[in-house]
Formats: sequence, structure tokens, C-alpha cells
Amino acid sequence: MEDVFTLVYEAENTAAFVARDEAGQVIGYCFAPAQLSAMWKKAVFGGRLLRWAWRWLTGRYGIGLQPVKVLFFNKLSFLRSALTPTKTADARILSIAVTTAWHDHGVAGALMDLADRYFRSRHVRRVRLEVRPDNEAAIRLYRHKGYVNGGTTQDSQGPWLILFKEME
Repeated sequence: MEDVFTLVYEAENTAAFVARDEAGQVIGYCFAPAQLSAMWKKAVFGGRLLRWAWRWLTGRYGIGLQPVKVLFFNKLSFLRSALTPTKTADARILSIAVTTAWHDHGVAGALMDLADRYFRSRHVRRVRLEVRPDNEAAIRLYRHKGYVNGGTTQDSQGPWLILFKEME
């Protein structure tokens, strides 16, 4: 995951938002790239995918072939969904997380507000995110922030809801 987060950060570092407590400890983050396609171009043409493959082959990641196959097919499923004309949006809430101790303190909402401001500054028209259908707290937050249903997609672990937000 460190390699993936590094790629996201290097491709569009202004899209990484971090929440800290009073002591400076990280309590949450949000990766919200306005140009997801730029990240993938960096991964492919910048040699990242080859580097990751080499690290996997030399055992650095400590995982076998089966998890890599699952990851590959999961990403292929998301790519297929993302290329469906009614489900396209280059801007994404790619990942958002808040430590358990800080749930229900408004941290995730504040991170999403930062992402919204960022998207507006980049003149984004539409934002997409995916969430597991059983993540009711996240779905409530996303709907409160203006996201609406946009269909579903599936990976090896089950279904995902696709939500969109049209930016004003």
C-alpha cells in the first residue's frame, strides 16, 4: 500500500489531505485526485508497474500469485466500470479513512469539504467514489455531502455502490 499511496501523492500531491489531532498525530486522510488518469499514466509510463512487478517477483511484498491475481482482476473490474459512459468521472475520492477514536467527530466530513474545495479550484465537474453497501455510516456522510447513486460495480469481495457528485 505504501507504493500505491506514494504514487498517488507524487502524481497529485495537492490531492492528499491529512487530519491531525492537537498532538500532531495523524487521525485521518483523504486522497482526492482531480485527474485520476494522470496517476495511471504516471504508473504505466513512469515505470511504476514494472517496479511493482519486480518487487513482487523478488518477494518484497511477501504475497503469492493468488492475491496478485485477485488485485489485478479487481482493478480490471473497476476500470471497466469507470469507462462505462454513464459512470465516468476523472475526479475521485479514492480513499478516505479516520481512526476509530475519532469517528463521529466530523473529521471525515471536514476532509470531504477540503476535497470539494480542491475539486472546485480544479474546475472539476463530476466526482466519483465507491463504497461497500454495508458501510452505512459512510453512505450517510456521502449523501449528506451531496453524492447520489450512480449504479454498482463488483469485485472479488462483493458489490460496491458507485456514488457521484456534480460540482456547481
